[in-house]
Amino acid sequence: MSLRSMERLSRHAAIGVRFWDVARSTSQVDGLQVEVYARSNPRRRKPMAPNLSHVYVGHSVPGLHDFEYSDTDSPALWSSAEAALQDCRVEVRDPRGRFLPLAFDVALPVQGLVSFQAPWWSPPHPIAWPGTPGSPPQLMIERIPLFSSVSRGVPDAAAVVYAQMRDTTTRRPAAWALLGVSIDGQRCGLGLADAEGRVATLFPYPEPPRRALTSPPEARSDFSWPVTLEVFWSATASPPAPPPEMPDLAQLLAQLETPGTVDDLVASPSPSALRRLDYRVPLTARTLGAVSAEASWLSVSPG
Repeated sequence: MSLRSMERLSRHAAIGVRFWDVARSTSQVDGLQVEVYARSNPRRRKPMAPNLSHVYVGHSVPGLHDFEYSDTDSPALWSSAEAALQDCRVEVRDPRGRFLPLAFDVALPVQGLVSFQAPWWSPPHPIAWPGTPGSPPQLMIERIPLFSSVSRGVPDAAAVVYAQMRDTTTRRPAAWALLGVSIDGQRCGLGLADAEGRVATLFPYPEPPRRALTSPPEARSDFSWPVTLEVFWSATASPPAPPPEMPDLAQLLAQLETPGTVDDLVASPSPSALRRLDYRVPLTARTLGAVSAEASWLSVSPG
């Protein structure tokens, strides 16, 4: 028996999102819980599911039924869609605890994949992602960054710098602050703190320092690198307010424009070369010189 096609139904997806695992530099990210909803009605949420290309796709988005089921040809369809964009919000969670949650706004429908546009620039355009060598710098186009949680296992061949950050003055946790790690002047990793100020910045190990040539070549694994830390944090609430449970991506990345200060020492005349990253050994960054319970914190000041 053969089947004959009587009718073909086309359906347009209003949104497609490719996520980017910052630590592993890959878009193959499964197992996320992604929801999209119109900002005018947060209770009507639709789940987004990944396809075989690891793109999370949303269907049946409230308010976009006519667009999704339209038979209009593509140019005319997208021309009319641009005149009737709907303000929506996407929320991302990871039930497996690998990544921190985040949310971002997007006007739907979107032709192609969502590209995060930095709204603090005029006109808005994609950001250049730190830690990606080359010229011109790599732009975050058609991908949304995901930051590792402190509970995530460290992937093979990845370095990690842990810290628990808090404000030097108010002593409140540096919730949702960004921690950059640089080696030899090159920023090689960017991590995000959770609501408690805990951060794990993961990144590939840099090339090992050069050694003197020997014959036969000497097998060594005792490499180490001097580490410089940067913090990007825009804490402006006074008196201290509870941090949001889910940070906004635009506000997170806007902090890159406001570098803060990392306090290396409580009091010391020699702040140089304080931290070194050893090969295959996690580095926990703290402000040196503090005692007892104070000794576990990395003190920072907002920009």
